Amino acid sequence: MNLKIWFLATRPWSFVMTTVSVGLAGSLAWRFGSFEPLHFLLTLFGLIAFHAASNMLNDYYDVKHTVDRQGAPTTRYRPHPLVSGQIEVRPFQAAVASLYAVVLSIATYLSLVRGPVVLAFTVAGLFFSYFYTADPVPLKHRALGEISVLLTWGPLMVGGTYFVLTGRVEVLPIVASLPIGVLVMAVLFANNMRDIDYDKAVNITTLPIILGKECSLKLYQYSLLSAYLILFALVALTMLPPTTLLVILTIPNAMKLVRTFKHGIPDAADPLTAQLTLRFGLLMIAGVLIGSFFEMFGIRIPVFFVG
Repeated sequence: MNLKIWFLATRPWSFVMTTVSVGLAGSLAWRFGSFEPLHFLLTLFGLIAFHAASNMLNDYYDVKHTVDRQGAPTTRYRPHPLVSGQIEVRPFQAAVASLYAVVLSIATYLSLVRGPVVLAFTVAGLFFSYFYTADPVPLKHRALGEISVLLTWGPLMVGGTYFVLTGRVEVLPIVASLPIGVLVMAVLFANNMRDIDYDKAVNITTLPIILGKECSLKLYQYSLLSAYLILFALVALTMLPPTTLLVILTIPNAMKLVRTFKHGIPDAADPLTAQLTLRFGLLMIAGVLIGSFFEMFGIRIPVFFVG
């Protein structure tokens, strides 16, 4: 058994987005004095297993639906062990089932600690994970992939982790998750923009196909912009500390992406957008933690100073 091939089959480079979502929830919980390291690590491990299972299940159904095959765009941008034949279908299915078993085991334990609300978040996440590409209602094929990703890596992942750490369902982590959710959505949207011609050929209806290339480019641009505007609004409403405005350091990167996309969607459209998401997310987390530290010592930082 080649462990490297199995590891690559999970698409580990994508786990940074899950780490950012969980990290944001952790920083918010720590800000309000409710951070439990063991629960945080268990949740992070469980959600990475969830992400890995989702990636592999998506690959399985894309192969089953003959969307992923030799020569498909995705086989040119990353390893695809199912298409290449490096992993057989049966072991692949068993690995997906095992990963979901890990997710359910951790969720069950945490529900015993925090209550059944944990299972509610888990079930919602599993719904989007399974039906993203699975029959009978593959959301990705019905132009619902982007909204599924936004909800999963935004309110569900951040709100669920926050609940595990604090025992509370609150508005703050839900709305604070939206910039990250929107940017993760933009990663998928960039991927679908790049593959628009291929997806048409294999009878997949994605959001860029419905909107067309010009409108899709505008939506991509507005999605990036909205992540910043939402965060600015949260700071103005004092829901987040002014130090989270550190994310403005990524604005040149976002502007460069938009300019690049205007000249043509690059082959690396999704990893380039994921890099922006990672930088934005890490700076947002750092801003929350730094702001919390200042608040502990009664230090107030004016918004205009950070901006």
